[in-house]
Amino acid sequence: MAVSVNTGVVDTEARLSSERVVDMDPKIGLKETDNAQFMTILNKLPSVEATQVEVRWLEDQLFPNRTTLAASATNAASSVTVATGTGVYLRVGDILYVEESGEKLEVTGITSDGIGVTRSIGGVAAASAQSGGGVVVVGNASAQGADTGTLKSTDRVLGYNYTQIFRNPFGFTGTDSEIALYGADDPEREAAKKRVEHKRSLEAAVWVGGRDFTSATPSSKGYMGGILEYLSTNVFTGYGTISLTGFDAKLSQIFQDGDQNKVIFAAPLPARALSHLFDSRWQSPQNDDVLLGAKVSAFLDGAYGTRTPVIVKREWGAMGTTGYGLGGALFVIDLGGVKRRPMRNRDTKLLPNRQGNGEDKVVFDYLTEMSFELKNETQHGAFFGITG
Repeated sequence: MAVSVNTGVVDTEARLSSERVVDMDPKIGLKETDNAQFMTILNKLPSVEATQVEVRWLEDQLFPNRTTLAASATNAASSVTVATGTGVYLRVGDILYVEESGEKLEVTGITSDGIGVTRSIGGVAAASAQSGGGVVVVGNASAQGADTGTLKSTDRVLGYNYTQIFRNPFGFTGTDSEIALYGADDPEREAAKKRVEHKRSLEAAVWVGGRDFTSATPSSKGYMGGILEYLSTNVFTGYGTISLTGFDAKLSQIFQDGDQNKVIFAAPLPARALSHLFDSRWQSPQNDDVLLGAKVSAFLDGAYGTRTPVIVKREWGAMGTTGYGLGGALFVIDLGGVKRRPMRNRDTKLLPNRQGNGEDKVVFDYLTEMSFELKNETQHGAFFGITG
């Protein structure tokens, strides 16, 4: 066999392709990064282990001290009618403050939502009152030596959810797991990616998961309800364009309840709308502004004088904006009313050696069994369909 001879200097193209060392960047570019900020925060907040597939909690509230008039009343009326179902909020001897006129009334009798009253307690003369006007209880006046009167308290409400088993398995043949590769070798490289994917699935369920349970022994299945499953009072759909006064009013409604540890999570589109609309109250973060491990995108000064962190959910930017699409969504979450409930000994783990006996494979499985707790839904809120 003739020997191949090169005449002159040898350049790069004279080399066999197999003898060249490929100039490969060892770092593999990943299109998406870890955008599961809410799970980052939940992991830092106090959690309680679940010991059953159904987790429960109790909710309560202070006794209501405000209602509205269901009908107008003249300045001579000896009774007023309050909003349906709110007569139970009152007791004989309560002093009512009529917001429209400042007049004070004393409750003398209660028949369902019809309230007998003595007019003009104090220095404000009896005045007519319009339907829908607010009435505030400013305390109960009890006579000397009187009995306690009617005893009243609020009923506790039972909340519940189910644990869901989340799994993200991955695997390779025995040979593939041993060959040399650029960058980190499998399975280490894939494990790092699957960790992000697993966390992303947990976060998605925390936002919009559906609460359910299928009893089918021995394969019963739980479904973890997310935030949207519990909200009803402060859910605003088809919102359209944000206005300064309209949005502020709804924020004030949400900030009315809870411990004011609120955070705004917004898709890029609603976040841009907020930054333009609330220009004077939109504060850029400093480099080290983080909230329980999550990077804060901005702060909004507004309702109730608070400085509310805003976290932009970049992942939602690729989602739809109509209906309940997260691309047009903005959530206001009170961190004092949410909690992670991992099943005992089944919090997030990377489980090795999941391949079957005799299989020439290396299989791993990210597994989490957890539930989620949201208390007092009125202290949270959600906006959908924001367009600008």
